[in-house]
Amino acid sequence: MVQLEADARKLVEDYAESGPYELNPDSKHVDKIIKALAKRKSKNGFFYCPCRMLSDNKETDAKIICPCEYHVEEIEKDGICSCDLFVSQSYKPASAV
Repeated sequence: MVQLEADARKLVEDYAESGPYELNPDSKHVDKIIKALAKRKSKNGFFYCPCRMLSDNKETDAKIICPCEYHVEEIEKDGICSCDLFVSQSYKPASAV
């Protein structure tokens, strides 16, 4: 599981570094999501978004492989994705508002 967590961390960090989004500044939350991604990879074979239900339809489920298909729209709307993993560059945590 340790290797899967390292792989999940690399995936999300690489995505954040190369894209328009950042990781949530709450590192404990990011760690929690990384652990959940690793568990999903171990159980289901892919880093499925932990905040979404699997449907057992491979085509449908492919849309929720991290970073999921829905995160762009969620971040545009709310500044943060549904898992609270990726945030906009202008994101301010609720406690900082």
